[in-house]
Amino acid sequence: MPYCETCGAEMKEGAASCPSCGNGAEKRGTPEGEGLLWTTKAPVISSRPVVTQLIMVFVIACLIVLAFIFILDIDAGLAAAPYILGIMVFFIVLGLIIAAAIQFFTKGGLLTEFAATPEGIGYRAGKGSKAINRATLAGTAVGGSLAGAGGSLINISREMDFMRWDEVRNITVYPRERSLVFYRRALIFPFALYCTPENFEQVKTLARKYAPDARYREKGW
Repeated sequence: MPYCETCGAEMKEGAASCPSCGNGAEKRGTPEGEGLLWTTKAPVISSRPVVTQLIMVFVIACLIVLAFIFILDIDAGLAAAPYILGIMVFFIVLGLIIAAAIQFFTKGGLLTEFAATPEGIGYRAGKGSKAINRATLAGTAVGGSLAGAGGSLINISREMDFMRWDEVRNITVYPRERSLVFYRRALIFPFALYCTPENFEQVKTLARKYAPDARYREKGW
């Protein structure tokens, strides 16, 4: 019985990808004219877009909680602000530590499905990401942290996303990590497509083709 070159798990004869780590699944694709669909590992701590989004999630959650408290009682809001901001900083630091651990133990990141089609681009979180989001929600809820639970709920709500080409305002390409970050015209929740060595140039070509009016730039980390 063959073994996976990445994780060493047993594989069935003729299997296209590893059932344990997904190695080989990223080779799936459709003809360039019809778009691309692939699965690959999305880095967690070594990706600027992921780190930025992680921080934004907790900042937004804390601001929502603060706004709600201020609406109910301004004095209570002023008293609670330092406490809530402290919780926000704590969970951001904790989130970064957890992200680093996840990337280390998964040997590069979490498996995620990506798509670039004539209609737009999108992604869908894998089972690992979903399990982590729900575990985080349970932990913050048990701990009584509204801000932490709110951040976890935002993450769960964004386990799948899609952006039409006409929504794209800016595209930033990071050649070193083979990723493209797409920013909406509303500048809300940008997301990254992580590519494989085989399809990176194809995805860039599709982005230029279907979003010709978007601001396009390439830069290093």
